Amino acid sequence: MKSLETIAIRTQTERSENNEHSAPIYLTSSYVFEDAEDMRSQFAEEKEGHIYSRYANPNTDEFIEKLARMEGAETGWATATGMAAVFTCFASLLESGDHIVSARSVFGSTHKLFTEILPKWGISTTYVDIDDEAGFESNIKESTKIVYLETPSNPALDIVDLE
Repeated sequence: MKSLETIAIRTQTERSENNEHSAPIYLTSSYVFEDAEDMRSQFAEEKEGHIYSRYANPNTDEFIEKLARMEGAETGWATATGMAAVFTCFASLLESGDHIVSARSVFGSTHKLFTEILPKWGISTTYVDIDDEAGFESNIKESTKIVYLETPSNPALDIVDLE
């Protein structure tokens, strides 16, 4: 098995005819198509290709492939910010009536998500002190779908031994 360092260094976008050492940065918002049918088939996901950089781009593809290989995963997802990743995770896994048990010490925007946004969708959160393992366990109920904590926490920089 290759080391994480080797995977991180050797996983990269295929070189172009220019034989670049590392992937060029693709600063484009959109891509060209051979013709209208090519565009239609890519938008319909019948043919692979890049259509718009907000959906995918060669740099993002390389990043996802590297992380997936390093984590032993099939694939992954990349977002522009950490909060976008947190929100995407919650939005994809939760539905009305679900419950979260969370460490009290979380990033301010995560707290806002728990107290102002998710409740609009009928999702509740119970806060527990980050080092209170029994508190986490005792607040899990049938509707609990996520146990959440940040390590190091923001802003207190609490460290949790996840194992």
